[in-house]
Amino acid sequence: MKLYYWPKTRAFRALWMLEELRVPYDFAFVNIRAGDQNEPAFCRVNPMSKLPALDDDGVTVAESGAVLLYLADKFPDAQLGVPPGDPLRGRFLQWMFFTGACLEPAMAERMTGAPGNTVSFGWGDLGRVEHAIEGALKEGPWLVGERFTAADILVASTLQIAYMAKLIEPGGALSDYVDRAVARDGHERAAAIDHREAERLSLKPHTGTASVRP
Repeated sequence: MKLYYWPKTRAFRALWMLEELRVPYDFAFVNIRAGDQNEPAFCRVNPMSKLPALDDDGVTVAESGAVLLYLADKFPDAQLGVPPGDPLRGRFLQWMFFTGACLEPAMAERMTGAPGNTVSFGWGDLGRVEHAIEGALKEGPWLVGERFTAADILVASTLQIAYMAKLIEPGGALSDYVDRAVARDGHERAAAIDHREAERLSLKPHTGTASVRP
């Protein structure tokens, strides 16, 4: 299992997922400072030139939600997904798509000060997005109720960025939700790895492969 990775990017989501799974993986460093994401070899993995991406013995997957869904389905015993046939599968898939389709566009809109269009834009606005997440959390500590899933990794990690960027006021159910998520051992391990790699790579740009054995 090889994760195309650079610290302090959206690749952290996949790193967190892999640490929750506790499966062996390697890093394939994509030095975005040097423009390695635009190299033809990586563009064959992800033509959008973005992280994360995953190579599982020749099976390549890009886009955060797709990578996490692939891993959740590959390792069902970890219960970070919801299997087909489970009544919660539909709700799980809804929240797996929610970050890319609603939360991130709404955050970008507020960050740039774009006027938006709550009728034409599928995400409405950030207020509507916040309200939707808060509504889901009324039924349990996580998006699908009592079970922490890959969808929570996507949403909580993105909300964490929203708070750091001061796009959302702190406090309330969403803050509590993010606090619960980042308190997990998997997040703490991933954050420590990301910090370690950020410090190391700031000293000397690096490309290559490094082994990680959780």
